[in-house]
Order: sequence, then C-alpha cells, then structure tokens
Amino acid sequence: MTDNNIEGVKKRIEKIKEEQLSISSKKHASSPIIDIASELVAGVIVGVIVGILLDKLFSSKPLFLILCIILASIAAFRSIWRKYIKIH
Repeated sequence: MTDNNIEGVKKRIEKIKEEQLSISSKKHASSPIIDIASELVAGVIVGVIVGILLDKLFSSKPLFLILCIILASIAAFRSIWRKYIKIH
C-alpha cells in the first residue's frame, strides 16, 4: 500500500468513528422527563393489569388491585432512582 492509500483509509476510519459518535449521542438525547413519565405510567399500567387479573382469580375485588398498584409504583420509583440519582 502506498502512503496515499493509507492516509485515505485513516480518513475514512475517522469519518466513520465521528458518524458513530454523533449517532450514539442522538440516541441518548431524549429528555429524562419523558423517560421518567413513561416509567411511571408503565409501572401503574402493569400494576393495574396484574391486580385486576389476581382479583378475578381469587375473587377479592380491590385487594390485589391496590396492592399491585402500590408495588408497581414502588418498583418504578426505584428504577428511576437507580437510573438518574446513581447513588449506590
């Protein structure tokens, strides 16, 4: 290989690295507020669905619904805490 070919390859490698860095920075550019809100909403939805199914299974109307909503909300808050507070 000549020096011109080697320089051309190096330039292409640098260009690809820059493109990958810009793509990865765009992926993480979403707002943390949207992530937190979706985490909380998903937690409550899962709690409601599981609670309703357990209430139908055991014929105990509001007991498991309330319990599952509380547990799912706690799990969502814990997940948010671990992602954004980062205190170990």
